[in-house]
Amino acid sequence: MRSDVERLAWHATRRFARFRAMAWTCHEHRQTWYELCQGGGVWFIQRMTGDPLKPTVAQTHAWREAEARQMWAALLFGAVR
Repeated sequence: MRSDVERLAWHATRRFARFRAMAWTCHEHRQTWYELCQGGGVWFIQRMTGDPLKPTVAQTHAWREAEARQMWAALLFGAVR
């Protein structure tokens, strides 16, 4: 693992119950996959691990859209985890 990777704070409790996934990563053959989500005027990233039919879910805190999209891009490029 790279030492210069920023760590996101993941919360095991689902703080956002109603939301839409606006972008996502593929989960086929992967242990971890992500969704960029929007709900109630805020954006966050959701991480799923384990069984795709019953995954363990964690969510970040909420951002404005522009900040969330920056974090999403950083996640996709490996700058944050």
